[in-house]
Amino acid sequence: MAKRPAAAAPPMRFRGVPQWLSLSNSALAGHECGEIVLPDALTAHCGATLSLPVRNSCADGASLRLRLAPTAPAGRHLAELRLSGKSFPVELDIAPRPSLRAFPSSAHFAGKPGDNPAIEMSLANRGNVAIELPARAATGIFDDIGLETAFAETYREKSDDPAHLLGSWLRALRGGYGGLLKLRIGAGAGNLEPGEERSFEISAHLPECLKPGHSYHGVWKLGPLHYRITVAVQR
Repeated sequence: MAKRPAAAAPPMRFRGVPQWLSLSNSALAGHECGEIVLPDALTAHCGATLSLPVRNSCADGASLRLRLAPTAPAGRHLAELRLSGKSFPVELDIAPRPSLRAFPSSAHFAGKPGDNPAIEMSLANRGNVAIELPARAATGIFDDIGLETAFAETYREKSDDPAHLLGSWLRALRGGYGGLLKLRIGAGAGNLEPGEERSFEISAHLPECLKPGHSYHGVWKLGPLHYRITVAVQR
């Protein structure tokens, strides 16, 4: 019976986020450095060829570390590793790493209940995956002194009944909820690609139930970003 040809060894694989990709393999032992040739999809993020020192203190024998730009696209990419004049196929298994930066660092709206104030803001995608900017969004807002007010009103209760006091505290705490702040992005909604920056206007509809003279706060979950929002309600 004819012998079957030996199966080819699987390619060595770098794994991690763009700025921290690592490969550990006993085949690297004894080498001082390696050279990796990147595919076209990654050359714009770090050049075509990189020299990498071999770290020989790894438990698996030796390792390599590869740093790419934060926007290097997620996914599996084929590359070439050169060691002592020999070439080996390798895979770069780049994990998604969403990152979003905003300016200003928080949004402040001011107006009377029912008003629609607007601000200008900019977003920059510093990660390696696209982030969707919705045309409309909503987030709950809360009175800045809602918790303090709830305790104060409970302290003033004349009853000593624990159930009554707890119910009073919860009712007062709920009174600090300002409802949903509805947000609307003007021209600028849609996917924000890695490395892209965009400026646009964002408007907010102030709920009718807000208390004049009070200030409210909330957090808008926008992709990986938790964006702080404050509202000053005018009289």
